[in-house]
Amino acid sequence: MKQKSSIQLEGYPMTTEISDAVYDDLVKSNRKYLNVDEEKQTITIKRSFFKKNKQVQNVTRFFVELNGEEVVIKTPQKKNNLVSNSNFEDDLIIHNYKNKSIMIILESPHIDEYEQNNEKLTPIGAAQGQTGKKIEKNLSQLIRTLNQFQVIEEQHQYRVIIMNAVHFQTSLHFIHEKAMNNYYRELRDKIWVKMWTEIPQIKNDFINQLESLKKDSILINACPKSLKPFINQEFIPYVSKFHLFESNHPTSTEIWTKSLFKLN
Repeated sequence: MKQKSSIQLEGYPMTTEISDAVYDDLVKSNRKYLNVDEEKQTITIKRSFFKKNKQVQNVTRFFVELNGEEVVIKTPQKKNNLVSNSNFEDDLIIHNYKNKSIMIILESPHIDEYEQNNEKLTPIGAAQGQTGKKIEKNLSQLIRTLNQFQVIEEQHQYRVIIMNAVHFQTSLHFIHEKAMNNYYRELRDKIWVKMWTEIPQIKNDFINQLESLKKDSILINACPKSLKPFINQEFIPYVSKFHLFESNHPTSTEIWTKSLFKLN
């Protein structure tokens, strides 16, 4: 009987089945981040692929305030050196911010969140490319839509945080360089779930970030539909502390602010 192709994270023994086509592409890539056991038909992603220096920084990107009909949008006064190559005036997330926040939660960084270099995987920052552009373009509408849900306090400066729940490249695009078709969406989801459930620090970092937010902050689960339930599960302890929403991913064909749905 033919062995089923599978993948695992170095240091974590759980294997996850993947399609033979994806297995073959990963093997052919011959990337330094993979170990291949052809006898067991298992690929191991080396720990060096999910070390701290491959981690994309979550960021503070905007400050917004609703004054009557006007939405005032500002950017951080100075770009942080750790995200110096970002396409936006980003700062890191300060834990003792005195006002409420709006947190947009994405699943994980993909192509645009890393420098275009075939030899080295170098992080830039959260939500570059089309994701960042669509968030920026629809930010005023987002605030007006949230105001219709009666969760925006007027003349209050909200910090807008963009956060990847898993801050490593779970699509593995740097390794296989394939378009995000159904096979590779499935691979992204499987690697995302592996990292989320098997590497304790990832979920701990996510929860610590939630814990640092002021009461009545607004959290938007904008992950793909397949991964939304994992984030919503972590929202449960906060139903009386935060305004919890889900939405389509910002790059969806529909204007993503129209898909906002309040969870509590």
